[in-house]
Amino acid sequence: MPNSHIMSAARTSAAKGVPPAPQLIGDSAAMQALRAQIGRIARCGAPVAIRGESGSGKELAARAIHAQGERARFPFIAVNCAAIPEALMEAEFFGCRQGAYTGARHERDGLFQAANGGSLLLDEVDDLPLAMQVKLLRALQEHRVRKLGGSADEAFDVRILCASQHGLARGVAARTFRQDLYYRLNVIELVLPPLRERLGDLPVLCEAILARLAPRQSVRLAPPVLDALRRYAFPGNVRELENLLERALAFADDGVIALDGMGLPSAATASITSLKTGLPGVERQLSLPGMASREAAPLLPLALYLRQAEREMIMQALERERYHRARAARQLGLSVRQLRYRMQKLTIQEPWLDDGMENR
Repeated sequence: MPNSHIMSAARTSAAKGVPPAPQLIGDSAAMQALRAQIGRIARCGAPVAIRGESGSGKELAARAIHAQGERARFPFIAVNCAAIPEALMEAEFFGCRQGAYTGARHERDGLFQAANGGSLLLDEVDDLPLAMQVKLLRALQEHRVRKLGGSADEAFDVRILCASQHGLARGVAARTFRQDLYYRLNVIELVLPPLRERLGDLPVLCEAILARLAPRQSVRLAPPVLDALRRYAFPGNVRELENLLERALAFADDGVIALDGMGLPSAATASITSLKTGLPGVERQLSLPGMASREAAPLLPLALYLRQAEREMIMQALERERYHRARAARQLGLSVRQLRYRMQKLTIQEPWLDDGMENR
């Protein structure tokens, strides 16, 4: 679907009082095919399972499906299943009555009631515990939910979209995801291409991201920067590109982003060749900016510094425990679910290990 068609549809929706469809940026053949597929999927009401690496735009694709469909006037609700404490899952999904549990001072609706008429995105749905999968399956089969502490069922009308990094079939094979729920959710599968497979979209992506991050500035990339980006594998995909450009803006001089301001990891650590072959790169630098020489190093924004510090601590724990998540989580004082959520948020990806499936 050409970009002009997307923009025309967005203007039409805005004229009718419907928010413009989210933009999936890129002119590559892969992105044009993806937009065309989303347009077809949006016309039906079947559940959609979106598969793609961390940071590849799964939620953006889900929002585009919702915005181009008949439910666009109704709510779009997105929830990260890995971020909900297991003890609160039933109340979050189905709602609760007053006094249903300690701290439930008021009756409130759950996600299904909040999204009624619209779409509900279950991000990282394969992280749901098996007990919750059973309750979710029942709700989807009957199109009704019962609030925690309630005695009557409530009907809902919601289009279910779900997202996962590796696909639901992998969870079924590992016996961590119910096969009957898989068939209920995986009616249509939408696969998002990773950024390393559409590097031709980098110029337009960088332009759009910089325009959003610095709307009142004229910012451009120095010529060597784009060449370096094309050699980088982007394990964190578009989200990682956004983080790199946001950092680079802090070091830009006169609106020009130079290569040394990008903070790109060593080309050997994340080169496309090493990522495809699974071979480890050279040793990653573990020192944080400003720690070796506080006087000489430039100051970073606090939020960025803390993000980098958290990322380094998690990486060190994972490497020390050879990427065994449970042991690394114990070192960090986190649950496995909390660690998995932080790894996704910080675009931390594990190398493919023979025993990797045991820790997922």
